[in-house]
Amino acid sequence: MPVATQRSVYLTYPPASSVWHLPMGIAYLAGVLEERGHHVVQHYGHIDAVEHVLRRHGGEPVGRALQVLRDADASVLDRHDARVLFEEVSWGIPSTFEDFAVQRNNITCDSRHFKGAVGELLHVLEHREEHVFHDYFAEVELARIQAADPDIVGISVADERQLVSACVLATLVREQLPGVRLFMGGNYWARTMDAYNDPRFAALFDHWDAIVYAEGFQPVVELVEGASPASVPGVVWRDGDTVRTTPRTLAPVDYEALPTPVFDRGIRQWSPDFVPPLYTMSNCPMRCGFCSIAAGSDTFLHKPRVMSERRVAEHIAALGATRVDFVDEYLTIPRQLKIGRELARIGHRATWQCYLTASDQLLSPDKCHALAEAGCSAVQLGLESLDPATLRQEAKPWNHPANYGRILENLHNAGIQVHVFIIVGVPGEPINRSLRWLSFLEDHGEHILTIKSGRYRLTRRAPDERVATLHQLGGLQVTGEDRQPLNLNRDQFRYTTGGLSRKRVEGIRDLLEEACHRHWAYQVTSSIPWWTNRGRYTLPQLRAAADLLRVHRPAEPSVPASHLKRGLSKVTSALRDELDMRVGLTSFEDARDVAARLRADEGMAVSS
Repeated sequence: MPVATQRSVYLTYPPASSVWHLPMGIAYLAGVLEERGHHVVQHYGHIDAVEHVLRRHGGEPVGRALQVLRDADASVLDRHDARVLFEEVSWGIPSTFEDFAVQRNNITCDSRHFKGAVGELLHVLEHREEHVFHDYFAEVELARIQAADPDIVGISVADERQLVSACVLATLVREQLPGVRLFMGGNYWARTMDAYNDPRFAALFDHWDAIVYAEGFQPVVELVEGASPASVPGVVWRDGDTVRTTPRTLAPVDYEALPTPVFDRGIRQWSPDFVPPLYTMSNCPMRCGFCSIAAGSDTFLHKPRVMSERRVAEHIAALGATRVDFVDEYLTIPRQLKIGRELARIGHRATWQCYLTASDQLLSPDKCHALAEAGCSAVQLGLESLDPATLRQEAKPWNHPANYGRILENLHNAGIQVHVFIIVGVPGEPINRSLRWLSFLEDHGEHILTIKSGRYRLTRRAPDERVATLHQLGGLQVTGEDRQPLNLNRDQFRYTTGGLSRKRVEGIRDLLEEACHRHWAYQVTSSIPWWTNRGRYTLPQLRAAADLLRVHRPAEPSVPASHLKRGLSKVTSALRDELDMRVGLTSFEDARDVAARLRADEGMAVSS
């Protein structure tokens, strides 16, 4: 129900984050606040600021390249050239403060002075003029905020890369508009709860009034409408010199009751068309050991609240979207089929990408074709490991590596683009198990579009991190004092079993990265980044584009020779220690051949 006193609210999503995507959180909040009669202005600084910096340092060629990104008819060659230009311009920006780069499918902005300590963040803010986005905030966004004349400014931090920028912007807003109430929010703050116990953290409240660390639907509304932070659930604030935290709400918002999210169409994502994200479930029903993506949910690690498929279809139609980026951590097969039926019922056609498990249901070609017919155009699969024991340890027992190949082929044959996640360095998993991925990707890479290989991180608020803190996670030991509580990963740990070490894990990760570089689609998916762009093409069209690039543009660079040499050396020693296998790996091909031998031997052992 609308309130008597209308407030003016400015919600911003700062850099650096993916310029190919739109923010989900503030779009939902805008819908909730507008439904109650408040005036909301959104700003997508994660896009606008990056474009501003690139234009300033790259001039008119950058302007023309940005037009290419949003031109539906631009060729893959033009898109490749635009991408290369952005990379070259960003690498050439002089900075002693952070490493900023636009590269392939990512925007990086890594501070050289802040690695996760509260004191480091305070130091960075004392020298904020050196931040790569400071001039943009001072010259552009502050003027936007002043023009909006808001009562409240909300800054959303969903990504660790956004933290420094968000805090720099907050300091400028507080100085120039001291009468405005300023709140921080976003999923990031739910995963850094230990930082609030640091006595230095209180000083950060000189720059803002409160932090919403839980779901924002209820807290943000109450804060906007004048409630004190102490009376609002899911909030962190300063009481004198003490930082205090209120518990999460006992009555989480019903997702069915959420209004259609509102997106600002003034700043466009790096795509020819509007591809909105949509979040339809409060958190993932699974409890994978390494994951804390949904830590900001009021029902994290518990039964999620789910939006009905009819309501999902209504939101898609209301947005006028023909392609949707579902950002639920897991969109089940039955749920996708129902969404497709609901869209058909109301006469609205749309396709989507989503996260999905490597369910054995996908062994049915008919099921994969049914998904495609419903509207599923791309999936992100967490394969993670080829070792069943590792998958059980990480609470993914439904993944059956023996079925991965058929699942990938079925999805590919149905026309569904597949992205796969691989993790190396899971506690207790030998390096030789991870090495087998080189052979697997050789055998099944034709049915994969993109590959993300990453090393295991002890992620804050994930089940693994909680167990490790109690010294109960086998194969891993948390070491020393937690000196970087604002880092989303507990990087102070060491491996204790199986001959694992950080250097060996980094070595096998380098070999996997080289496999990614050699994958048939690496160049085309670098030039047409993310499904928001690739979803406009069929798999045959992407293959044709890959062939065109291969002929007319230089090949993508390999992993640096020094990294590859290190990887080969570390894997060689691991094979000796784990399997008493004495081989001399001098090339990537050597490593791939050994991986194939290991998989063949394993297959023979299973069959016998």
